[in-house]
Amino acid sequence: MPTRRSLSTVARRGATLDTLEAMRAQITTDLEVCESMRDRAALYLRLTDVVARIDVLRPVEVKGDAVDEITARRTARGAGPAKGAARAQRA
Repeated sequence: MPTRRSLSTVARRGATLDTLEAMRAQITTDLEVCESMRDRAALYLRLTDVVARIDVLRPVEVKGDAVDEITARRTARGAGPAKGAARAQRA
């Protein structure tokens, strides 16, 4: 498990995504010990906002579809286009 760094240490570096992730960790820790329902509600709202911002900033992992996978396999083994592929491109 990675070592948890303090929010102030991460924030000083200026990396927005790292800071938001540290904020998320701090908010969840605060939620675990919070006893006031009003404060819990405010923390949940803030957590929702932070998680949404993380989702926007986090790089999207590009996943190919089945056609991309087949093309990659053919390329890797040095195979040419599939039989009839030229005909499919002309249509």
